[in-house]
Amino acid sequence: MSASEENPTTPQSGFVTWWKDTVALLRPHVLDRLRIVDLAEPAQTMEGIERDTEFRGFNVWILVFSIVIASIGLNVNSTAVVIGAMLISPLMGPIMGVGLGVGVNNLDLVRRSLGNLGVATGIAILSSALYFLISPINEAGSELLSRTTPTFLDVMVAFFGGLTGILAGSRKEKSNVIPGVAIATALMPPLCTAGYGLAHLDATYFFGALYLFLINIMLIATSTTLVVRYLRFPIAQPLDAAKEQKYKRVFTLGLLALVLPSAFILYNTVSRSVTSSKIQAFVSETVEFPGTEVVKREVEFVEGRPVAHVVLLGATVPADLIAQWSSKLSERMPEATLEVVQNDGPSGLEDLQRMVNLYAEGQTALSLRDAELVKLRTAMADMQRQELPASLPAEILAQHEDIVAVEVANRRHVERDGGELMVPWVHVTHAPQDSTDTSWALEQQLGAWLLLRLDTDTLTLEIDAVRP
Repeated sequence: MSASEENPTTPQSGFVTWWKDTVALLRPHVLDRLRIVDLAEPAQTMEGIERDTEFRGFNVWILVFSIVIASIGLNVNSTAVVIGAMLISPLMGPIMGVGLGVGVNNLDLVRRSLGNLGVATGIAILSSALYFLISPINEAGSELLSRTTPTFLDVMVAFFGGLTGILAGSRKEKSNVIPGVAIATALMPPLCTAGYGLAHLDATYFFGALYLFLINIMLIATSTTLVVRYLRFPIAQPLDAAKEQKYKRVFTLGLLALVLPSAFILYNTVSRSVTSSKIQAFVSETVEFPGTEVVKREVEFVEGRPVAHVVLLGATVPADLIAQWSSKLSERMPEATLEVVQNDGPSGLEDLQRMVNLYAEGQTALSLRDAELVKLRTAMADMQRQELPASLPAEILAQHEDIVAVEVANRRHVERDGGELMVPWVHVTHAPQDSTDTSWALEQQLGAWLLLRLDTDTLTLEIDAVRP
């Protein structure tokens, strides 16, 4: 008899048993939290999506207005305006209609949804092109540029956004998820960018933005189809197995053909980002010279090859040292080149040279402003020192019981030779208690006290006596 037959409970079989018991214990709780099939409402969901696929009347005007709003937001680089336009866009209906039609084999719904989506796309692009034709702002901002190079990350956003939209739409209890999906998947901005490309006859903007829009609608429709199939929505027209397999292969090949270029773009984008980071680190570690400051560093890709532009300000760096820097960069990254601009920068980089000159002028203006600020602060401090104390009249009244009124001020004293100073002026009115004139004694006493109190050697003191 073998050892395993003598002792059937081996450690391996014990672990398997424990694992099966654990899964059996947790399965009801996990499945209860993750279940979605019995929470769906197929009939109500299909009715709502089919209703939203219709594109006529109010929906047409809402699309025109929202596309103009989004175009304005892209034109002035206002993200808030673009988000507002996406919230009111009616484009999600036809896209989800295509996915639903494919999921339940409703070819009529697919045709209607594609037709309405085509009309909506054409109206949106033409409306955007018309706006950009009459817009006084012709330069493309960062919001427009970001819609021309879709990557695989945009594919993931569209796919998971579509999953979120159809799951939220299939619930018995409706929610406000659809507007958020419209914002996340960004259906409006690509159409606006395509309109910009059409208005300016720029194929890069037009086809790049259309590609992003196609990715969005394709992945939203795909995710809708997958969820509809998983939730077992009723099939409108059953297909034989061979034909369904054929459709699946064609669909999969088309989806791959659409998605693969975005993966390639993402790879190039990440590669360029990594290359730029390495070059920036090289410049920080290597490019240094006493009395010289690196005022700008940027990496530009010319025909796929990275070029590091470095702008220096200060002492002139010897040419042989710059050659050493270039050699070190070539050793580390053979495809990269280094271009250094100094106060007498090479021809062909006039824009960078102009920036150096502007920086130098700015530094000079900053020094002049600092000097003026020091001068103003000094003048303010002098004025504060010359200012008479606010409590001075009360202090003078407390000096003698015969004083009944006090006036104080700073008077400007200007001499013919140009000399100028501020002289404290004090006017005192006193009422002697008897017939003796004590003005002279009061003047001597009060004058000596004021010279000490105000820390000055010049003042004007006037004393008037009034009889009771």
